[in-house]
Amino acid sequence: MGWPRSPATVRWPALEHSMWPLFRIALRNVARNRRRTLITLAALLVGVGAAVLTRAMMNGLQRAMVTNITASATGALQVHRAGYLDNVLSTPLTMDFAIDEAFLARVRAIEGVKAVSPRIQFAGSLGANDESLFLAATAMDPTAESAVCPSRASTFVPGSRFDSPDGILLAETVASTLGTQQGGEAVFLAPDRDGTLNGELVHVTGATRSVMPDEPKTAVVPLALAQRLLRMEGRATELAVAVHRLEEAPQVAARLREALGPDYEVHTWDDILVQVKEGQARNDASMGLIAAVFLVLMLLGVANTMLMSALERTREIGTMMAVGLRRGKVMGLFLAEAVVLGATGATLGALLGAGLSAWLNQRGIIFTAPTISVPFDIRPYVDVGYLVRIVLLATAGAAVFSLYPAWRASRLRPVQALAGR
Repeated sequence: MGWPRSPATVRWPALEHSMWPLFRIALRNVARNRRRTLITLAALLVGVGAAVLTRAMMNGLQRAMVTNITASATGALQVHRAGYLDNVLSTPLTMDFAIDEAFLARVRAIEGVKAVSPRIQFAGSLGANDESLFLAATAMDPTAESAVCPSRASTFVPGSRFDSPDGILLAETVASTLGTQQGGEAVFLAPDRDGTLNGELVHVTGATRSVMPDEPKTAVVPLALAQRLLRMEGRATELAVAVHRLEEAPQVAARLREALGPDYEVHTWDDILVQVKEGQARNDASMGLIAAVFLVLMLLGVANTMLMSALERTREIGTMMAVGLRRGKVMGLFLAEAVVLGATGATLGALLGAGLSAWLNQRGIIFTAPTISVPFDIRPYVDVGYLVRIVLLATAGAAVFSLYPAWRASRLRPVQALAGR
């Protein structure tokens, strides 16, 4: 009969071949100090919950902004002659096209298209009360426009009318500069597509409010008036298109490009409003930084918890190592405890943030900025992919931030650990 093996060479078979027993022991250890565990879980819950709710609020704000702009100004899609956007500052009127019923019917027949509205974008000069002012004008058909941009009327100052054949709506800043009142007369001058200057007597029928900050001096006129002024009867420079679902705009744009051919270009709202898209990208980067700060702060709490646990369990660690548990398994045990804490706290926080987001989505938040007159109806939301990513990131972060406490625990010498040193 041989001598029994030294305690240092004893193996823990259950821990040698499977990680599940390690996690079972980790769960028991986490539950042992309930107060500290609850405090750590509360920090994770608040941190992840705040990050999820912040992301949901930003998602809701961005969607509300895009919805407002597309429903009150641009439309989801715009159709132009090929090369129009590249030359919009030089020769927009020369890149016009016929808008007969056959052409409009072709566009309406595309799957996903809800409505279309022909427009003319042009520049002119408005004179009234011995004052004149250069401005950018948009000509549109009132009936067709209401189908494409149903919120367009919300940009009109109360009392304004857009049903007069010779009426013009001025931006509030333009009306103030010219000193015009509703019902007043003005002379609208503009060069036609051949460069000949033409004029029309118009009546001011109201004023418009800005959809976005820092909008230029603008005016809105009936399409028929602009066609007469610019000698462009039956023609337009732009076709605004509404879609059934804004998320499907890229797919509908692709179908339109295929149907209309290379003579036309089709742009989605983010192709036209590049500054809005860039602003959203900056907001996303800011939200990512805020989420990272939340994560770092709460993961420092996890690291502190694991370090305190390692210091308090010195004798326990010494006993495990004395009976044969390898240093790597000791380190793995502490990392497993950190993973359990991180995954549990992050999951609870993600569920809390998602629940609050869903509740706010049902209620809605009305937000009005000082420089934007059309209020935002913010409906916070967060996608499942983001929830999964933040839970995985918090779990992995908890393991990373616990590497030092786990390494320190695994480097203890059994004799010193048993002595409590």
